[in-house]
Amino acid sequence: MDISVKIPEKITEHIKKPYDKFVNETLVVELYREGRFTLRQAAGMLGVDLNAMLDVLKKRKAYINYGIEELDEDISYARS
Repeated sequence: MDISVKIPEKITEHIKKPYDKFVNETLVVELYREGRFTLRQAAGMLGVDLNAMLDVLKKRKAYINYGIEELDEDISYARS
């Protein structure tokens, strides 16, 4: 689904180009912070590997949420 949003120029002048990459990354990081995505899901949403996702989180000053769901996901991934 594509969503169109008008962003005032006084905000866009502070956003790095390309805008779509910046906005997608911002949304994914914020949803990750809220616990809506696991680390692996967030990386998949951005199309990056886990190391690159860790770099994104570091750049955005977001801490790593590592709970039971992430542990289960990692165990399943390791077994596959």
